[in-house]
Amino acid sequence: MILHLRNIILSMMLIAPLAAMCLDVDTPRYGVRIRTYPSATTEFTSIMLDGGNPIDTRNDEITLEMDIWALPENALGSICRIITDTGKNVDLLYGVGEENVRYPVFVTGDNDVMLSTPLVYQQWTRTSIKMSPSTGKITFSYGDETREIEYPEFKGTKSIRIAVGLCTLSDYLLFDVASVAVKDVYIYRDNKKIRYWKMERHNGDTCYDEISKAPAKVENPGWIIDETLSWDNIYTADFPYYPSIAFDPIVATFYMAYKDDSKLYVYHSPEGATDTINVTGGEYAANFPNQMIFISSMHKLLSYNLNENLFSCFNAGKQCWHNDRKSTVEHDYWNNTTVYNPADSSLISFGGYGHYHYKNVLLRSYPFSCREQSAVTLDDIHPRYSCSSVLVDSLLYLFGGRGCPTGRQELSPRNYYDLYTVNINNNKVTKLWGDNTSPVGGDFVPSENMVYDRERHCLYIWATLNGGTLLRADIATGKFEHMSLPANANIDSQTLYTNLYYSPEQKSLYSVIVNSEVSGESTVNIFRLDYPPIPVSSLAQYGITADNGFKYGHLLWIIGCMVIAAATAGFFIVRKRNKRESAAVTPAGDVVIAPAEEDESTDTSEPKALKLKSVRATPDTEPHYNLSRGSVRFFGGFRVFDKNGEDITPQFTPTLKQLLILLVLYTGKNPMGIPNNKLLSILWSDKEEEAAKNNRNVYMSRLRNLLTQIGDVTIQTHNGFRNICFGEGTVCDYLESLKLFDESNSENLDRLLELLFNGMMLPNVELDYVDSFKSDFSNKTLDLLSSLLNQEDLSDTLKMKIADTLFQHDFINEDALRIKCRLLHKQGRTGVAQSVYASFCKEYKSLMDSDYPHSLVDILESRP
Repeated sequence: MILHLRNIILSMMLIAPLAAMCLDVDTPRYGVRIRTYPSATTEFTSIMLDGGNPIDTRNDEITLEMDIWALPENALGSICRIITDTGKNVDLLYGVGEENVRYPVFVTGDNDVMLSTPLVYQQWTRTSIKMSPSTGKITFSYGDETREIEYPEFKGTKSIRIAVGLCTLSDYLLFDVASVAVKDVYIYRDNKKIRYWKMERHNGDTCYDEISKAPAKVENPGWIIDETLSWDNIYTADFPYYPSIAFDPIVATFYMAYKDDSKLYVYHSPEGATDTINVTGGEYAANFPNQMIFISSMHKLLSYNLNENLFSCFNAGKQCWHNDRKSTVEHDYWNNTTVYNPADSSLISFGGYGHYHYKNVLLRSYPFSCREQSAVTLDDIHPRYSCSSVLVDSLLYLFGGRGCPTGRQELSPRNYYDLYTVNINNNKVTKLWGDNTSPVGGDFVPSENMVYDRERHCLYIWATLNGGTLLRADIATGKFEHMSLPANANIDSQTLYTNLYYSPEQKSLYSVIVNSEVSGESTVNIFRLDYPPIPVSSLAQYGITADNGFKYGHLLWIIGCMVIAAATAGFFIVRKRNKRESAAVTPAGDVVIAPAEEDESTDTSEPKALKLKSVRATPDTEPHYNLSRGSVRFFGGFRVFDKNGEDITPQFTPTLKQLLILLVLYTGKNPMGIPNNKLLSILWSDKEEEAAKNNRNVYMSRLRNLLTQIGDVTIQTHNGFRNICFGEGTVCDYLESLKLFDESNSENLDRLLELLFNGMMLPNVELDYVDSFKSDFSNKTLDLLSSLLNQEDLSDTLKMKIADTLFQHDFINEDALRIKCRLLHKQGRTGVAQSVYASFCKEYKSLMDSDYPHSLVDILESRP
């Protein structure tokens, strides 16, 4: 085996220079791969520049430029199609010449020009189409070859629309689409650059140009930059019994073995090669999975049995395990976490599960000496299994897992998301942060080991979230970031084992997933990801500046419109204020709690929720949000308003309403949105898969049409997920509030209170899949508002506003009652305080069927 490993290393040394040479070749680092045949036509990629809207020519010369990477899979068909306002077309495509050689072809109307230079695959080629509305001349350039032709029908063209890949414009649909990748797309008007889509970073399925923020909307995209954040499944194999897996980071080689088998299975990831070594003798010490480790510093493959303190190294020369003693005790440490300590050549294990109990025992074993195994119970850490660990100098980091305080399986196990350090010199435990609330919005358990980044002082954690997601945890702050797109691997099995490894030589992270059944039959999958990983958030476009060609005249026109709008709004505000003040029964700025009037527009088929209204909310301030147009509202009831301020809620049938609610809720939970299979299982679980998909597609189309009435609201699909994106001029109060919860400053708090004051989330929607979201949001809201009320450094005005908002979500909240009555009393408004107190008691009696036990005097005189 040593000889074999030497051969691997020698091969790597020979391959390295070649690899370096290959890296010099221009390869796609960003851009969009156009998905075509053999995919289904519904999965073809379409890019509509400027969102499919017309681009004015202004009778100037218009030039489209882009880099194209030809792919040999299907080098036949359309690449881009330009449609004029008069219905004429200018196309670029790949055609077939003699002996099946492919050439670029330019088309004007029904005429085509094939270039003489054959296609060169897998390299970027600069391509341009220059069009003159004044002369009708079209100049095509592909690489070094340029052709100019007359196209009289182009004369007088006022605007053009441009599609790359599949053209989905009505009457211009083409299904013969070539397999290419495109990037760096420019549009020039009279030699002035007016658009630039880099096709690198993107917001979902949309890439905005870096000059004027014009969208390129992409259906079924293959973003190349996403590939650096995607797990690549490099190995799959089935085993008849639970395997243990070890990893040699120097040569990125995996070793797999299982009990009572006479073979050792080897996978060399750089070459993608597999070997099988026949074991000639000795006993493999491990009696259950995840009990094998490769010790790089000693170049030893070690199997171990913690129950019986058994160890067996693999002898590469004799191809045998050096131990002859068989294990006899049933395994007691399922899904523990183990690290090797080079300081004293010990194995350190923590946690695990066995005999209906979770463990919080720190075991230290010495496979290469006669020292006895030691066991210490870490009382400061709840018993758990599936904890993740990494050893950094003398500190053992322990993160997460699943268990319970008593360690007994039957007593409500829960997931943990906390981070501890254990000083392995004295077993001192320090909790750094965390609790049993997921830091990323979805429950998960981590892999056996983490990877420590010393430069950034952070941990890389593989999580079961969405079938495998890499997370980065900042050790100092506890802040988490997504560092990969979901692997969407299968994690549903009787027994699951996962681990994360790092190879400095290969600059790669590897994740291992072992799915096992009770019989022991197992499937091993290995995934690879580039290292260092980059945050998923880095894919989004930020800081896009407006068109610097903005005219002064346009500015004056907009200012004039703003003045007129402000004057008009001011008139109606004053009139409304006068009416409201003349009808109010309390002084301005006071809020009286009372049963809400029934909203006739509410869907009467749903159960009514008890709501509260306020005569006046907070002192008059300029609102941050205009929810009366271009909005989807969850707070106070489900309402949708179009861009013109019309209430279009009645247009949402029950299914469309549920579909929109699902997209919003899951987008708030995870930016990727809702998995397609989950969407089908929730809304169309009673139908066969094909029928369910047809229903989904029909309702998605209907929903998209309704969303266009709201404004820039899009449904995006990516890697089996669907999410919803609210663009400029549109807002969803629920999604906006989730953003504000995570950003702590006074302005955002004011914005958040403005949204929350509108009432509870979806009070009249009673659906099982919505209840958990409502409960989580309600708890989050009440926790925040209650904690704010207890802060001493807040102004009375802000405290009153918080109390008013709190009442909207919990109308018998005693903290809100106490603060509001005290503030009113402090202001000399005892009569108003009495009114608030009386309304509270009435609601308390109605809900609790008993009298409120405290008098107003008790509330005013009780200690804060």
